[in-house]
Amino acid sequence: MGTALIASGLVVGQQSAQAAPVYPKCAFGIPSKLSLTAPDAYASFPLGSGCPRTLLNGTWNAVLPDGTSHLGVGCSGDTQPCNFPMRWMEIGVTLRWVPENPGLGYNGRKVADLLPTSSLTKCGAAIKLTGVRKGTKTTVYARATYYSTKSKAFTRHHGRVLFQKRDVGSNTWTDLAWAYPNTKTGAASYTITTNRSRDYRVYVPSSNTVWYAYSATKRV
Repeated sequence: MGTALIASGLVVGQQSAQAAPVYPKCAFGIPSKLSLTAPDAYASFPLGSGCPRTLLNGTWNAVLPDGTSHLGVGCSGDTQPCNFPMRWMEIGVTLRWVPENPGLGYNGRKVADLLPTSSLTKCGAAIKLTGVRKGTKTTVYARATYYSTKSKAFTRHHGRVLFQKRDVGSNTWTDLAWAYPNTKTGAASYTITTNRSRDYRVYVPSSNTVWYAYSATKRV
């Protein structure tokens, strides 16, 4: 005949639930806007501040708008910064960076939660601004260029540019006029009647594949 012992006040067969571990949030530090300006350019950036140094394997996949996986980039917490060739990027396309797996440490165990993000790459633009003042006439000339993935060099920008002026000592820029470049010289120009020196700059707007840009300020 079997016997059983029951200890007074003892609860048997039920264990207290363990709290789920809380991991640091690790962000892929890629800038939201990337500019391609050379054939051998690299994207270089650190991981987010929440990423532990014990992170050995953190991989993000770049996903195209149609859901296709484009490429994967892996980073670790003790090898700063992350980097990869910019030629891998799709120009003018927003990529979603989706974690491929949990952030793993040297022992193969999870050490961080990886966070998704997104980025957009376009070609860079540049503007050279010159000017001359004769009497009461000031003329400024702008030569805008952009990086071409076809020629792998900066080439003439055929779009319009915006001339702006600022009085000396002021912080406020005023629009003057939009202008297109001359088909022969490649320079857009604007002439203003004034008997004072002023600061000038030129703005070229963004397109689907090229970022906007401002020229350096020129006092004429």
